[in-house]
Amino acid sequence: MPIKRGNVPGGCYERLQLVDSLGSANVWGMHLRIRLAGAFATALLGWFRRTKTVATGQQPLTVKNAFPHSVEVIPGKLSVKIFLHDITFEGETVPCWSYLTDGFVGQHQKETIFTLRREIGQKPEDYPRGFLELFAALFRNTGRGQHVDVGDAALFSGAEFLLDKDIRGIGYVEPQGLPGVETGDAPLLAAILLKGDEAQIAWNFSLTRVTALTGMKYRYYPCPIWSDLKREPLISLREMDKSLLGQISRVGVRASYYEEQNHIYLSIPPSERPELQEFLGRLPPTEPVALRTRPAPRANACLVWRPGQNQMMAITPHNSNGSRKTGAFLGFVPEQNLNDVRNSEDGFLFFLTNSDWQKVREALLSGSDVFIPPRETAGASISIEWEKPKGYVSPVSGETYFAERWTTYLPEGTSREAKQRVAVSSNRTILLTSERQLAARTTAEDLAGYVNRIEDAVDAFFAPQEERTKRELTIQLGLTQEGHEVRFAAVPDLTADMEADLDNRLDKVPAPKVGGPVKLELILSIWGMCQ
Repeated sequence: MPIKRGNVPGGCYERLQLVDSLGSANVWGMHLRIRLAGAFATALLGWFRRTKTVATGQQPLTVKNAFPHSVEVIPGKLSVKIFLHDITFEGETVPCWSYLTDGFVGQHQKETIFTLRREIGQKPEDYPRGFLELFAALFRNTGRGQHVDVGDAALFSGAEFLLDKDIRGIGYVEPQGLPGVETGDAPLLAAILLKGDEAQIAWNFSLTRVTALTGMKYRYYPCPIWSDLKREPLISLREMDKSLLGQISRVGVRASYYEEQNHIYLSIPPSERPELQEFLGRLPPTEPVALRTRPAPRANACLVWRPGQNQMMAITPHNSNGSRKTGAFLGFVPEQNLNDVRNSEDGFLFFLTNSDWQKVREALLSGSDVFIPPRETAGASISIEWEKPKGYVSPVSGETYFAERWTTYLPEGTSREAKQRVAVSSNRTILLTSERQLAARTTAEDLAGYVNRIEDAVDAFFAPQEERTKRELTIQLGLTQEGHEVRFAAVPDLTADMEADLDNRLDKVPAPKVGGPVKLELILSIWGMCQ
């Protein structure tokens, strides 16, 4: 999504970058190095030189019959589907190809989507075949037990890999929904190209340090999902020589955090416990440490940094107040008299007493949750929560929906429509379709418009009633290409006549067209009942 410049609590939004060398500090990571076969380099280099050859065994493509176009990369094991589509943001249209793998799940690895910007003059059917060999190389590495997830990076080794284009690796980020790209239900990662020293910086420090800079360059939060072959590297290792993060023992974990009002919210998957145990077990108990992290889903600002910067800087989504700041790392500095949180580069340092550090350290080692409250007014505090699969039970159908992570998005302001409603006093929306599927099947404007019309119909139903009974009304909206279905449940119950009347009104609300199934639930508070 687009980003903006503006004021962030404790600083201002801008754009920076990062780089660093290993030095003598302890560095742990969860990345992999890949040696690419010469065939891949040759095929991709040929495309860069604008040759219009077609891969062996493939038929020439035309716009009419090409997309989405499937290619069997490893017979019976791995195929790739190529989509032709556009990404639109801030009034600009970016023509793209997206490559979607099918086969990694069979090796207990998330599938990959890779989106490449098409340059002016490139025909739709001229998508680079060489990237198919990249997926084959990644597939073989996965078969050898080299699994990756969000926040990891893969470094290309060997002089054969397109050094003239300065492509040195790929990074893995959270996938974003792309209109016109149907990704299905398989777990998914998004891959982006890393140029120049960016790959080594992602390896040494944090991928977030690099992606925040690309987000700043393209004004896209938290980072653009597409790769641009003509983009110049945004950072160099030499710039990282004086980075504070380079002087701290650090470990890469698939964890995320954000800071809000002097409180740190740290979330860690259970799978990271062995990594933390091994890392902390090799260090003195009071040595400062840093966790290299990925952006928190609930954050609405991501710190960015360049050497020489003297104030906090961040990128944010459009219309965000920047109150929940995430970053590339979270450091812990024990042996302090008081607890304090301070910004440092593109992360935060938590200064804490030895007794509180012992509690935090034990939580990281044991996999237990912990809360360290502020010790004085306006003091710093931290909560550590180990992620657990959570279920949502629909009051309408009784079905239970499980997800590794449910993200709560809080409104930043009140809409004009909400201010005009009389009976409906608050609401929550539960998405029962993944965000990336929503983006592929509908638009935010269409869905928001439909939800607003549903809430208006509910308000018009309850507002004239003399008896103002407090209720919680849950409405399940199911949209398909064939039509829509509206179901609801109220606590306390409605009378049979009221139920029939409301059902008739909601069914008449015009529903948007969708490209596939979309399901969500609205939980509305009627006459002030909030839970």
